Amino acid sequence: MTTEVAETKNEVKNELETDEAQQVVKSTEGPLKGMLVNYVGQVLAPEDGQVTVEMIVQTMASEFPEFLLVVARENWLRGYSQAISDMENIEKERAEQASLMEKKGSKTKKKAKKKSPKSEERVSKAS
Repeated sequence: MTTEVAETKNEVKNELETDEAQQVVKSTEGPLKGMLVNYVGQVLAPEDGQVTVEMIVQTMASEFPEFLLVVARENWLRGYSQAISDMENIEKERAEQASLMEKKGSKTKKKAKKKSPKSEERVSKAS
């Protein structure tokens, strides 16, 4: 497994752990956030009194699905665009690597050609 793949897996794992840690809404920093937290708290009445982001998303999905559809669509489009950009960058890197390998190959062929006549001279002198 390449180091890049391992690093990516570690980043995703860390993001998932961070995502779980951020599920609990910590404070109500603005009027809209306060309204959402209070509304979801009243509607779902969690036993521990903690409103999570997941609870807010579930409530929004059931009561205002059009909003989440627009957010999900935008997120999908951005992710798709990023994937295309990543693939273009990978293709450029591969082309650069192929070009470098080709240059190295042509240098070794030139060196082999230079050595080749000397080898023939030695063979002819030995005969």
